[in-house]
Amino acid sequence: MSNRHTPVTLFGDNGMRANLPLNLINVADTQEIPNSQEIFVYRDSGASIIIDILQKVDIEDPEAAAKFHLDAIAEDNDSREYNSSIVQRPITNELRPIVLDGRQVLKKAGSIHHLRTLFALFRVKGKNHDVVVSFNIPTETGQGRGRNGAVTTEQEQLIALDFYGAVDSLRIVDYDLFAV
Repeated sequence: MSNRHTPVTLFGDNGMRANLPLNLINVADTQEIPNSQEIFVYRDSGASIIIDILQKVDIEDPEAAAKFHLDAIAEDNDSREYNSSIVQRPITNELRPIVLDGRQVLKKAGSIHHLRTLFALFRVKGKNHDVVVSFNIPTETGQGRGRNGAVTTEQEQLIALDFYGAVDSLRIVDYDLFAV
């Protein structure tokens, strides 16, 4: 763990744990969010982290299930276009997540926005749930990189490292968190 990260307890006192960047804003401190979701935002950009406990999709192939979840996010965002690719990398997490790197083009407030979503799907064995981790990184918000919430190239690289650190460190502490 780097000095930019700290262990964070998720979903109650003993639900899950992951190493996340220091100085995130926990959205639950300012607004009500569902019990099945954790949302954090970066202080210096429009980037966000969303961790969801979802009903397991009825797709056996983990890669297809991951693509299904990421496609649903793009559809919820009313993306004009989107694509994703499987990230092939050494997996250090015993939960063996499927990792995708997605790109979306959105129209917001009359301008074109580009959003990169780093996404991981954790299939919870023996339970009827999936855990989804998504880091949403606005790379263009109509005014260029580093403006109006969009990240700079350096910020994007650091957030990607944050994502992989969170995915590698995510642990389910209490499986009773998941109703059967």
